[in-house]
Order: sequence, then structure tokens, then C-alpha cells
Amino acid sequence: MAGFWNYRVIFCEATKEEAAQYQIHEVEYNLNGKVTNWSETGAAPFGHTVEELEADADRLKTAFSKPILKVVRKQRGYELVDVETGEEAFAEPPAGLTE
Repeated sequence: MAGFWNYRVIFCEATKEEAAQYQIHEVEYNLNGKVTNWSETGAAPFGHTVEELEADADRLKTAFSKPILKVVRKQRGYELVDVETGEEAFAEPPAGLTE
């Protein structure tokens, strides 16, 4: 099944071993905008030139224009939810994206 992805800020709550933190992650969605997966580690900009690095850093900055998410443990696995509303994470599919 086709889908899409974007960068999102994910809040990680504090544990006994680590302080709370925010990171930018890649988040994948199905065509309906439901989260299907997210990167385990935070994203970092890269490029073969300084210009490519700057362009990639700009792409990562798009995460700040979307609601912040956090990982919530469920009875079976985990899901991403909106920090402010507690609702399941969602993203509007890009215009023109179809199955």
C-alpha cells in the first residue's frame, strides 16, 4: 500500500535513566493519514555539499509547523498521539496522492 511521510517533533517523556527530550523523527502514514510507522532514532540533516546540508536542514524545520507528538504505550504496542489533544496522530495526505 502506498503512503507518505513527513518530519514531526516527538516528545519523549523522562524515564528513571533519561531526561525528557524533543527530537525530530520521520513519520510514515497510509493514504488516509493514519500513522503506520516512525523512525526509532531522531533525524539529522546531511548533504554532500553545504548547500545540500542547508536544504535538508530546512526540510527538517517543517516539523515545527505541525502539532507535537508523543509515543504512548497501548495494550498492544505503541502509537503516536498529539501532545495537546491526546488524539491519535494524523496528517493530511499531500494533494494529488492516490492509491
